[in-house]
Amino acid sequence: MTNRERKTISKMLIAFNTDFAMQDTEKISLIKSRFLNSFTVDVTKNPEYLLSLLTTAYKERNAEDVEWSIAAALMFDLVTEEYSDILKKLLEADWHFKHEDIFSIFQTLKLPETVEILYSTALRRFNYLNYDEFYALAVKCLWALGEINSDEAKEKLHLLAQSENEIVRKNAIEQLERD
Repeated sequence: MTNRERKTISKMLIAFNTDFAMQDTEKISLIKSRFLNSFTVDVTKNPEYLLSLLTTAYKERNAEDVEWSIAAALMFDLVTEEYSDILKKLLEADWHFKHEDIFSIFQTLKLPETVEILYSTALRRFNYLNYDEFYALAVKCLWALGEINSDEAKEKLHLLAQSENEIVRKNAIEQLERD
């Protein structure tokens, strides 16, 4: 990712974050339009470009570019099933800080092929989340498993419902009782 692309994404995110609730569709459209006029590629016509940036960021172990690529893809609703392979690899990596965003993506996409990575990550603790006594990342994994709701996802939730961690156990049980 070029410095110009990083700056363009950063400006877009700052505009979104400073424009209070961002429920004004005209402002949202204006921010997105400015982004598209400034960015190197029209990502709405070439959505695979952001996927290629994310893949490069993974290969280069560039946490900042992972963040920028995911943010831009989410802003334009470009994250599809095509992203699942690289996102699964990113979930296994401990050198970035976007794990929660990835789980939210998997929760939305409800892809059965993500069950195993969601389960294994629910059992992990990342150093940068040591402060999190509420296990938000693990809980997001559980929600994603609950959204997938396949037999395999339910099997993993049953295993997590046996966890020694009270928060994980309670949330796994809640997901199983949703049916």
